[in-house]
Amino acid sequence: MAWNAAANTSAQNLAQNVALQTSLTLNLQAYPKDTVSGGYWTGTLNDDSTAIRFGEFVFSHSSQWGGYYWDGFTYATNGDNNNYGYADTTGHSGSVNWINHQWGVMAGGGIKTIANNAVTEVRKGIPYLIAYWGYYMELFGEHSLQVNLADSSLFAPQEIYICNHPWPYYGNFYGDGFARPLNHPGDVFKLIIHGVKANGTEVTQDVILAQYNANAPYNVSQSPDWKRVNLATFGNIKSLYFTMYSTDADPVYGPNTAVYFCLDKLKITKDGSAIAQKFEVVTAQKAVKTIEITDYFPVSSYTGGDVFIYDTNGKEVLKITVKTGEKINLSELPAGEYHVRHGHKTIPITKIK
Repeated sequence: MAWNAAANTSAQNLAQNVALQTSLTLNLQAYPKDTVSGGYWTGTLNDDSTAIRFGEFVFSHSSQWGGYYWDGFTYATNGDNNNYGYADTTGHSGSVNWINHQWGVMAGGGIKTIANNAVTEVRKGIPYLIAYWGYYMELFGEHSLQVNLADSSLFAPQEIYICNHPWPYYGNFYGDGFARPLNHPGDVFKLIIHGVKANGTEVTQDVILAQYNANAPYNVSQSPDWKRVNLATFGNIKSLYFTMYSTDADPVYGPNTAVYFCLDKLKITKDGSAIAQKFEVVTAQKAVKTIEITDYFPVSSYTGGDVFIYDTNGKEVLKITVKTGEKINLSELPAGEYHVRHGHKTIPITKIK
């Protein structure tokens, strides 16, 4: 009888747990955000923006340094998939025009309909998320691309839809003035999805966004379409975060490939259990460690281009045009803290003399 009672209790507990489980799918259309004329969230460059929320989903966001830098996630609707690089004398493409056109998605719009785990219709005006990986945040211990639930519940991710962003997509074919084309044997550009368990351990899954293929146009194989990624093996986790990897990278300054991608339709289940520690978003007030330099530092530039130097208030204090492999000459600047922007990279530096 005791065994039967225990079995009955276990069955009741199982039934209660199943009843508590909830399936949630990120629905951006249900939580519209105000946008500016470029078709992106008005809070993208506001210094007081520290997260962006859609129902129970919370996505990290950080905007800093006088409103000219952001990382994390932002909301967009324009569906732009044009190439805003420009041809130069080397036959490659510059990147300065991308700064004002970094809000697109290669598929040409957000997801309208899905059938049999495949996207069947996309449309301009339907929202999607753009993710920009803050390499320096990651380098100093912060996850700039992090997702959790607002009530801090554990959750089990089931699937997500990923699409290439136009900047790295065209840069992988042609270069972009900072990055080279990914046309060397072994080249790869990938997204790494991390699931953090309640005990702090991680599970990961790689998503190849582009790779060398001798039989493909420009020797690069990559897709412009929304693709489903199965995450059902992750199990229960307390948060997701994303990092990126490119074979075109500098050991100090990180990837030269523009570290953007687009996402939508994250689907999860949750059972209502909460974690003890609340999720912490990357905020504009957090200290950012910088790289110390003297008069010069090397630029991993493929074709050169314009370099902009800003003070900590976001004021442009110097503009330099460099050639391939040239160092940026900062000898005119007084000692202090600055930010160097070249291509998609914004590098915090401290000039020590």
